[in-house]
Amino acid sequence: MTTKPHRPLCFADATGGALAALGAAVARALGHTDAVAATSGEVSPLPAEVPAVLAEIGLETPSILKLDEALVNPHAVVWLAEGAAPVADARTLACKLSPADAGELERMATARIVRDRIERMLELEQAAS
Repeated sequence: MTTKPHRPLCFADATGGALAALGAAVARALGHTDAVAATSGEVSPLPAEVPAVLAEIGLETPSILKLDEALVNPHAVVWLAEGAAPVADARTLACKLSPADAGELERMATARIVRDRIERMLELEQAAS
């Protein structure tokens, strides 16, 4: 029986790293301690709702890398965005955060939904393996 070599998870987005930060933080909490957050665009300041919904469940916001930097080492990429991933063999979870001009309650609710969808995806993958 052959075993696959472990490849850490890299959560990636194209929107400055906010979605990737949610993914990496949740993955770390579920035992993927080497998970990283990356963006294919320019790293942007996180919208306030991202660190807020992570703090609600005791998680810290990870630092965000440029995707090219993260992929210097082999990673299993999880693309968190709508549309095709720029990385071959990436898993995709279509999601997005509310725009900055949306109300605070809507932004917080959407960030919680995205956080919880990422958690469910990872738990299902763990259960299947």
